[in-house]
Amino acid sequence: MELKREFFPLVRKTVMPRPYYTEETDVLGQKGTALAVNAAIYGDNWYLDREAGLIEIYGAGAAICFRNILPRKNKYEKEGLYLRLKLAYRTTENANVNIRTFSGRHITIPNSLEGAMYDDSETYWYVTDDLTLNINSIYTDEKMWIQRVDWEWVSKEVIYEDEAVEERKLFIPRNPKDIEKLYVPQKVNPTTIKEFLVKKIQNDDYFAKRCLSMLWEDKLMAKDMVELFKETGIEL
Repeated sequence: MELKREFFPLVRKTVMPRPYYTEETDVLGQKGTALAVNAAIYGDNWYLDREAGLIEIYGAGAAICFRNILPRKNKYEKEGLYLRLKLAYRTTENANVNIRTFSGRHITIPNSLEGAMYDDSETYWYVTDDLTLNINSIYTDEKMWIQRVDWEWVSKEVIYEDEAVEERKLFIPRNPKDIEKLYVPQKVNPTTIKEFLVKKIQNDDYFAKRCLSMLWEDKLMAKDMVELFKETGIEL
């Protein structure tokens, strides 16, 4: 089908806030707390109560960004650690708050008049780059209050619930020398380059596809140019 194009004598410009760049912080410690009143809040339907140390939210639209007050999610990736995040909150009786969590899931958190902690265990698998909570919906005339996010660096080494009978089994003793070795720059030689490429193929699906396309290249080069162009689906 041939497209019918029109001419528009006036087109509206896009209006948006000028970008504001904050200085990145390096949050230290094995665990800690990020207060909600120190987070960046975007959108509608919220009230910041600094005296009570709470963000009051009603309706939908608010996005609460903890990015500059939480550690970077991949800071200790080489050591096999991930950022475990827990949200301290309270709701009215029938709020039924649906949020997008730090792990990128959309869930309805349990109502709690007395206050509760939501443990986002899915951060074991993935933590969003923006470290932002999005409030998708709250029932009409209901509210939610967010106080803080507790964070901790936790090992990706798994122990199952029926195995954790002793406290000592819950912790991994670590040697500083072993950890230091992880951060020593490796020598560039054929062996280390091959190891790097193998790891990249294992962890990067797009890169693995590129490698496969290189293997397919000789077969493609044997084809007629016109036939090859038609197979791309590109239009002149």
